[in-house]
Parts: sequence; C-alpha cells; structure tokens
Amino acid sequence: MATEFEQLISSKGAIRRGRPATLTPEQKAARREEQKRKNRIRNEARRRAHMVLQHRYADEFTALMNDELDNLSKSEKYGTTV
Repeated sequence: MATEFEQLISSKGAIRRGRPATLTPEQKAARREEQKRKNRIRNEARRRAHMVLQHRYADEFTALMNDELDNLSKSEKYGTTV
C-alpha cells in the first residue's frame, strides 16, 4: 500500500523543494560577484581591526598571558606543586 506522498511522486516525478528560481543566470552571476566584492571588503576590514586591536592591547595581553603562565606553572596538573 503506497502512501499519498509515494503516489504523488510516482505520478508527477520528483517534486522540487524550496522557492522557484526567479532569477536569470546572468542575474545570479551578477549577485554572486557583488557578494564576493562585499565579502572581500568585510574581510579586509576585519583584518585591519584585528591588527589595530593586537597593537593597541599588546601590553595588556602580555601581562595577562604572563599571569596565566605563572598560575599554570604553579598548578599540580601542568607543572610543579607549590
């Protein structure tokens, strides 16, 4: 006994899921290129911001890292016991 879904598939073939394609291939290509351009700009901005933060807070990062290193070297799990 076939289900209603199986009957529908057997009578009409595979049913496409999702929204119907309304864009032409040229429109899709243009949108894809525009998205690539936006992503390149966004990634460059992210890279630049990361460099600024890295240099702005280098001293604070070094101090925190040294504190954590001292704590880890004193802990029983990672180094010698106090």
